[in-house]
Amino acid sequence: MRKKAALFLLMVLLLCLPVVGCGSKNAPEPQTENDEENEPPEPEPVVDERITVEFVDPVCVSVNNIDAARPQSGLQNAGIVYEFLVEGGITRLLAVFNKPAGENFIVGPVRSLRPYFAETAMEYGGVVAYSGMSERTARMIRHLPLKGIISEKYYWRDRSRVAPHNLYTDIEKLYEARGESGVRREVLEPLELPAGEEVTEFEVVYNGGNIVRYCYDAEKNAYLRYQNGAAHTDRETGEQYTATRVIVRKNRHTPVDNYLVDIDLDGSGTAVLYEGGRKYDLTWEKQDGKTVYCFADGKEVDLRVGNTWIQVVPL
Repeated sequence: MRKKAALFLLMVLLLCLPVVGCGSKNAPEPQTENDEENEPPEPEPVVDERITVEFVDPVCVSVNNIDAARPQSGLQNAGIVYEFLVEGGITRLLAVFNKPAGENFIVGPVRSLRPYFAETAMEYGGVVAYSGMSERTARMIRHLPLKGIISEKYYWRDRSRVAPHNLYTDIEKLYEARGESGVRREVLEPLELPAGEEVTEFEVVYNGGNIVRYCYDAEKNAYLRYQNGAAHTDRETGEQYTATRVIVRKNRHTPVDNYLVDIDLDGSGTAVLYEGGRKYDLTWEKQDGKTVYCFADGKEVDLRVGNTWIQVVPL
């Protein structure tokens, strides 16, 4: 009897051992704080800082800039705006529109051509809108294969302004006159500018009655433009013109007939760049018909992002 009881007890123990063993082997081990800390961190999201910009074949426009012509229209939409002396200390603007139009906008007032306007337009394909030119200018640029946008169907007169400061066009008419153009997309890596002197405000003085001032707005990362102490604004939007960067370029100016001026755009020279609230010394050189701006280390200034105002001043 005792032998049967012992055998029964042994069988019970043998049956229980596998159950206990399986439960111990398969049960999840408790997780400790150290185990959580040792888990691999989630990967940081990848931020693509590249910039996509779009361009079309450019159209240049000669824009009036005397008191009676301000405020102008459409200049904020230009990729590049040049300011040149023309006569008697006054200046005129050459706006380069090289971006897809999007919504239509007015451009003007449009004025006559100068030889150095035509030469500059050739750097952008030679399509330029203007209203007339002198016989002297016609003689000086007769060798240039310009495509002038001069037909009346592309313009209208705004009777609320006094002629000749009231001739206008719009970007749809300009691009129609230019002809077909595909959209070119470029993906740009973010550029790091070299170290530069901090300068947040500066003036460009053409004469006592024509002073341009720029003030850097850090929030907008752009320069606010002022003309003779007043904000330079757009007639259509009322907004003040701004520039991503400003280049002040020195060129040889030669007086003509006591009031006109010739500007030599060839060769090379010096310039100053204002961008991001800082100032940089540059050199410029006309290479294969295109003006290139370079930092002291020889690296080329990239004008593709944002908009640029180029102030051309005498040596």
